[in-house]
Amino acid sequence: MPTPRRLPLAAAHWRPSAALLHRPAPRPYSTTVAPSRRSLLDLTLIGILGASVTGFLLYRRTGDDMAQQEGDRPSFTVPVVEQTGGTSKKTLNLLTAAETNARLKENEASFAVSRRNNPLLRYDTNNLASNSPIEDSSCCTILERNDASKLQGDLVFFGVFDGHSGWQTSHLLSSALVPYVARELDLVFRGADPYLSLLSPSPSKPSSSSSIFSLFSSSPSPHKPQLDQHDPIMQQAIKNAFTKMDHEIVSAPVRLLDKLEKEGKLPSMAATKSGGFGVEHSEALNTLLPALSGSCALLAFLDAGRNKLHVAVTGDSRAVMGVWVPDGKDGGKWRVEPLSEDQTGRNPKEVARIQSEHPPNEADTVIVRGRVLGGLEPTRAFGDARYKWPPGQQQKLAAAFHPGSVRGPPRNYLTPPYVTATPEVVSVDLSAERPRQRKSIGSFLPVSSPGEPPATRFVANIDPTVPVRSDRLDNQEIVSLVGAHLCGVRGPQTRQAVLAHSTDPTAVSGPHASHAPRQEPTRGEGEVYTFEDGNLATHLMRNSLGGAKRKDVSVLLSIPAPLSRRYRDDITCTVILLGDPARDGEGGSGGVYRREEGFDTPLKPKL
Repeated sequence: MPTPRRLPLAAAHWRPSAALLHRPAPRPYSTTVAPSRRSLLDLTLIGILGASVTGFLLYRRTGDDMAQQEGDRPSFTVPVVEQTGGTSKKTLNLLTAAETNARLKENEASFAVSRRNNPLLRYDTNNLASNSPIEDSSCCTILERNDASKLQGDLVFFGVFDGHSGWQTSHLLSSALVPYVARELDLVFRGADPYLSLLSPSPSKPSSSSSIFSLFSSSPSPHKPQLDQHDPIMQQAIKNAFTKMDHEIVSAPVRLLDKLEKEGKLPSMAATKSGGFGVEHSEALNTLLPALSGSCALLAFLDAGRNKLHVAVTGDSRAVMGVWVPDGKDGGKWRVEPLSEDQTGRNPKEVARIQSEHPPNEADTVIVRGRVLGGLEPTRAFGDARYKWPPGQQQKLAAAFHPGSVRGPPRNYLTPPYVTATPEVVSVDLSAERPRQRKSIGSFLPVSSPGEPPATRFVANIDPTVPVRSDRLDNQEIVSLVGAHLCGVRGPQTRQAVLAHSTDPTAVSGPHASHAPRQEPTRGEGEVYTFEDGNLATHLMRNSLGGAKRKDVSVLLSIPAPLSRRYRDDITCTVILLGDPARDGEGGSGGVYRREEGFDTPLKPKL
């Protein structure tokens, strides 16, 4: 029963009773107190004094107990680099198991998707900050085709954006990249140029440009071919959307500078230094900061109508698919299918690509120590305009909008751009290799039978986790951890036992095999993984931070920002569960989620 709310005297319409209205006037004040009343007053004062002393002693005892507990709390030290260049050590208190779990689960969420003819069953998300504020961002958007369209089915977008040098670029991508992609896809669905010309040598008259909303208000013309059934055309549309949005980010401050110069409204350097920020300066920062900061991007686009999955990657965020392969003995394993390749200066393919785009005399300077011009690790990214603007442009913008706070151009900056946002796109036909028919299950998560997992496929999208410790999960570990979880594995597990749940045909070579990490992870012996989280994104994050080695997890989460950046990055993860859209109850009309006992992850409906 809720506690009644107290109202102010006037608001309660209080009226004094008749007894109070006619109360006799008090007697005049007198310093003389009767003996019988004086003894009562003494007893009252003694009681009040005794209660005060008792309360004070209890307070002191409680404070001593708390101080003793803080003193008994385990602590550890981390090195700290001083501003003078020297080093010292900082002592930190170790989080308890409950505090560690609370911090790890703070932003987790699970969503059930019950959409007819949609293979999406459920998706889990989570993020963990190391920077303050967090530089990562993510999104999930479900769009519907128009009822008049010949092809029905949802368009589902999952984005993971790994920001660096600031949060502005990644946050902008989380809200604006999907509309850019949808606008290009609209041209494809309507059979318009420039995509019609990719199919036909004699394109028809170009269609007028349309807004994103025409994606749901118009149907393809009957005489136009259905371009969306061609993967190369869909891939090119996604690439064009990425490139167009990055061009807008990088060129926006340049256009604003030209506009303000023509109008004579350019803020003076003196006014900027003195804090005289006007409307123009505020607008300049809003366009300049997303260009100066940067972000990798991973966008998974599920076309339910075609039962296709398109995964676009700019940078080094990771996407990998697990595919259930039955072995005919009421069992099976999960096959590892990489959907992305890390685009960094340590990837020989990316090094060769960048060298081919610049003069031969720059072959030894475009990539230095595995980084672009010795500075930026990802070779593809949104923003990062200091690797894209013409020489001298950055200094001009900095002098006008942000004097004294913008780094200069990198060394050997001769023939920009050195970084691109154009992604690599991989397309997967989800109708291929449909598994053998299985009996229908009323609830799709979780199950205890290893021969009947609740999802036939899943996709894990995760950004770099703890690169400094070199404990980043590889593709087979990601697939094995999620796959074993879906097959009912629980509790602490050895690495060998977990990897036995998967096969990785691309471990040695393959079209999308990732390059070797800086050093092999050292998991240690014994039980190194743990299966204790209902949320699959949290499950991956916990095991990337130490897994069954609980103290390692607590230590990494106990280090506050900005010290934590030396040991782990921001982490963002999404796990998508896919079924067969042709089957009701499992990925077709959606399943009914049943939480397993011991798991407290809440599930939210999506649409």
